Amino acid sequence: MHHLSALEYAERGHFTWMRAFAGDVLYTEGMPGSHMYVIKEGEVDLYMVREEKRVVVERLGKGQCFGMTPHLPKSTRINNAAARSYCELYLIDNATVESQLEATSELGHSLLQTLSDRLSVAHELVATRVNYQPDLLVYAQLLQLLGMAEIGKATAMARNLAPGAQPPSARVLLQDVVNTARLMFGHSDKHISGVLAKLVNLHLVHIEDDGNGKRVQCVPRDIVSQARKVATNGVDQDKSNYEYLSVDEFAGLVEVDRQVLLKKLAGGEFADDIFTFRRAEIIRLLNDKGKRFFAERKIKAPAEFSEVADLEFADQKSIFSAVAKVDTYDLAKVLSTVDSAVVKQKLLAALSRSRREEVEGDLADMGPVDPVEVQQLGNGLVREVRELMTAGR
Repeated sequence: MHHLSALEYAERGHFTWMRAFAGDVLYTEGMPGSHMYVIKEGEVDLYMVREEKRVVVERLGKGQCFGMTPHLPKSTRINNAAARSYCELYLIDNATVESQLEATSELGHSLLQTLSDRLSVAHELVATRVNYQPDLLVYAQLLQLLGMAEIGKATAMARNLAPGAQPPSARVLLQDVVNTARLMFGHSDKHISGVLAKLVNLHLVHIEDDGNGKRVQCVPRDIVSQARKVATNGVDQDKSNYEYLSVDEFAGLVEVDRQVLLKKLAGGEFADDIFTFRRAEIIRLLNDKGKRFFAERKIKAPAEFSEVADLEFADQKSIFSAVAKVDTYDLAKVLSTVDSAVVKQKLLAALSRSRREEVEGDLADMGPVDPVEVQQLGNGLVREVRELMTAGR
């Protein structure tokens, strides 16, 4: 039997939704809560602050919900929530949630309250007893110990003392690493595999099969310092670092007209990472600089004018003088390919009434134009405006 998920329920109910950017705090511990959240896109960290340390107790993703505490008589936030990445969230008000809960059986409602209470206790235990070192660093220290034992202290010391000697590498049985991690940290096999996969992706270790079992290869002398550097820099192989967007997705994400973005891209106003529409870089700029960075074109000096769109930054006097030298039909050809309403208006405003009527008539009757010819005509117009403005400075 299919059960309606929280996300499906939120989408069908047409509830209010909001956006949050990486690092945005959604609520803090002790605040009154008026609604529950359902994650439409992105990831959210639930965390607690204990002994001045921020401890993430849960990481939630698409389709999951948070922000309700049915085991408490009053709706009060018992933890903190912050967007880990760009997020889209549905907000379902308490009254709606409570009405849905009341429709469940007494047993179901009791189970929900019990699970909520147990989860709260678990969060508190995690927050107060967690190992505050990042997993990457903890596992690097484990591999250093196992690796040194594998190599043998005497051999390692001899090589380290030899001038120009390369630091020795170790090849530890993968099963030994897993067994030791289970014993020391109490981690599940899935968690252990995930941390080792990150170490492999960061090129801190290699895993190979020599026929006698899989082995983890690393350099014990260096692995802890390398892992500490990675952990300090907050490097995370997040999928958004490799996720690319189409132009339309880019425009929708930053809420800026597609044509404005294309003009800014053509003008070289974005770095190469943006030109490839890398989601992580776009969201970073959204967080750092806001939507205005994407919406506003960089003002160009006359010497930088290279295309008709740049005439947006030209003075009307120079445009008037330049347009006076252009045949009306040629000007109509140029205008037929101009997307910017500002540039089009500037060019038309530089014409006398009779010439403007001619150009508008030509535009109305104009069929397909030769793009190479139009580009040459446009370049000539831009060159004339550029020279007039440069000479007048």
